[in-house]
Amino acid sequence: MEYEPPQKMKRVEIDMSRFQVATSNIKSERAELVERFVTRLNNSRIAGGYKPLGAKFYATKMSLLPTDELHMFYKELDRSKNFCALWWWKCTKKK
Repeated sequence: MEYEPPQKMKRVEIDMSRFQVATSNIKSERAELVERFVTRLNNSRIAGGYKPLGAKFYATKMSLLPTDELHMFYKELDRSKNFCALWWWKCTKKK
């Protein structure tokens, strides 16, 4: 009887992607778009020393815009020099 070296065990690989929890509860195209606005606007607020505002605040300000126009509005703000200032100018009531 000859000595046989032990064989290496195979490594078990488990796919954990099905156990991962979703990071957000965005369920619609409009909610995704509003989230983009919230992220962009709150980043500039934090940089300026202000508290971030909730998504509900921004969503109510843009509630009259249909989703298709929100896409165009985001592109227009993205092309501008100051995203945040132009959003406030367009979305707040003029006296």
